[in-house]
Amino acid sequence: MPWTRRTAPGRAAAGAMLLGLTVAAMLLPGLAAGAGAAAGAAGGGPDRVNLPTVYGGGIRLAFSGLDGRTSWAEPVVASTAGEGLALRFHLPKDPVLKIRGGGAGPEALRWRMVTNDLLVAEAPGDASPLVLGLVSNHVLAGRLPADWRVALEGGDPGAVLLRRAVGDRTVFTFAYSSKGPKEAAEAASQALKVSLDTLIEARQDYFEHAPAPPVGTDRARAAGLAKALSVLKATVYAPEEPLAVRWTTPARWPNRDMGLAESAFHALGLMHTDAALAKEALRAVYGFQTEEGMIPQRMSPGGVAEVSHPPILGWAAWQVYAHEKMRDREFLQRSFEVAQKHVVWYMKKRRMDGEPPPEKVLEHGTPLYAWKSAEESGAENSPRFEAGAEFAAVDLACYLANECATLQAMAQKLGYRELAKAWGARGEAIASAARRCLWHGERGFFFDRKGPDGEWIDTWTAAGLLPLWAGVATPEQAARLRAHLLDAKKFWTAFPVPTVARDDPKFKKDMWQGPTWVHMNYLLIQGLRRYGFEPEAVALRDRTLSAAAAWYARTGCLYEFYDCEDQTPPPALDRKGSLAGGGGPAVVADWGPTAALYADLLLRPR
Repeated sequence: MPWTRRTAPGRAAAGAMLLGLTVAAMLLPGLAAGAGAAAGAAGGGPDRVNLPTVYGGGIRLAFSGLDGRTSWAEPVVASTAGEGLALRFHLPKDPVLKIRGGGAGPEALRWRMVTNDLLVAEAPGDASPLVLGLVSNHVLAGRLPADWRVALEGGDPGAVLLRRAVGDRTVFTFAYSSKGPKEAAEAASQALKVSLDTLIEARQDYFEHAPAPPVGTDRARAAGLAKALSVLKATVYAPEEPLAVRWTTPARWPNRDMGLAESAFHALGLMHTDAALAKEALRAVYGFQTEEGMIPQRMSPGGVAEVSHPPILGWAAWQVYAHEKMRDREFLQRSFEVAQKHVVWYMKKRRMDGEPPPEKVLEHGTPLYAWKSAEESGAENSPRFEAGAEFAAVDLACYLANECATLQAMAQKLGYRELAKAWGARGEAIASAARRCLWHGERGFFFDRKGPDGEWIDTWTAAGLLPLWAGVATPEQAARLRAHLLDAKKFWTAFPVPTVARDDPKFKKDMWQGPTWVHMNYLLIQGLRRYGFEPEAVALRDRTLSAAAAWYARTGCLYEFYDCEDQTPPPALDRKGSLAGGGGPAVVADWGPTAALYADLLLRPR
């Protein structure tokens, strides 16, 4: 991916902040090993639905910016890995922390908390739980039951493991510093003084104050909500130059940067737990807008991408604004200004028949728009882009029409009457062009096309259903889209909605070539409701929540995308040919947008 490099914060300074304020607050005279304190902290055992308790492979562990300082340049992120109980740290040489039991293996553990920063489990016949938890951005601490052992396999110059016996228990700390083992050892030694029982209480407090699932929610979906809230917490970074506010990332690893679309989706989940944080997640993105109006697809303290992403920031901000009881006019004003500039930039730079000024858009040809690249669209390996990106894109028309309608509503709320009229007219011009030029009357579906009268790109993709969400379709067109959506041979699969129709020759179980993405379902649920297809919207919502919750119950994770046939485990799906090619990135586990939209689908009134 092309990047424009920036000067990153000093690595030495970041390394010096190994523990930060959170660990200092936890330093107590001794390590409480009493069973009573631990049981009280964990609060009720593994049957509590408000705590995540499912252990599996691929769970991401990362220190949250809600608990203290974080570092984009020097994160310590781990994933549960391999057989038994092990943590693989995503550091230069991938060291692995392996934990083994004397009389019983890890499979005998009874999990009480499995969050994205803390693991707590009971071993058979032992009153003191096993604990593994991140106490800072660079340090993990743990306590093991009697006869359990920990070892570090694989070398990394800056990785250190310290152990200490406390009676028949073992307490240990793992620390990393890019400056070398001396600094890491100092941080690890200090962390040996941390009270793990206090750590459990602190981490549990987040869930005690989290929103409860609606009355009548079944246990599987309630458990999925607890996991979703855990994942959302792990996406948060603390402020760090050049970001003056808290910000989010899709997964901490391998996607540790901030994303435009992902941050928009994160805000919809975060608004249920912390409205201020939801707004900060959007404001963080706003800060990277160029003078021209472009907002990069990826942003971080280390650099920015050279392409943009779908224009949906205004739409997300409008929902956050409307969700708050005390409406934040200043936030609305700022969001309106940013979204307006971003849409104007798209209208100038991605229009297929020239670059008219926005005020002349109704007087100049047919407003059809093309992505610069598949990467910009967000659907990176979609078969739509096999011949390049020079085509009128249905989804871009929908994103722009929807954002124009959102800007119209924002302008009305802010009292800008003329601007409201102008944005309404621009949105209708884009929608009208899509209805005239991208609707295939014979097939009853929206397709991409090489110009107003050009060759059709006749791949049946979920992008052709987005006119429901954006209000682009006429009622008659919406009815035909509904029929295609409910066709089990096309889109109404076991876990709907596949990104490419199941009966399309180009369907493959590879990322944007067929698997189901929760955020696409989310948009289509809104679209079905928009046209009065409420039973269908409820059915799609229920199937989305149930399938995601079921895979969480089986694997312990929420994923980037899923098998539309609901058979292949997500980690076994291809991601840009990764499995077919013998290597490469796998499906990302504990994906922030999936968690955020799962939470919003469950918590927001229908």
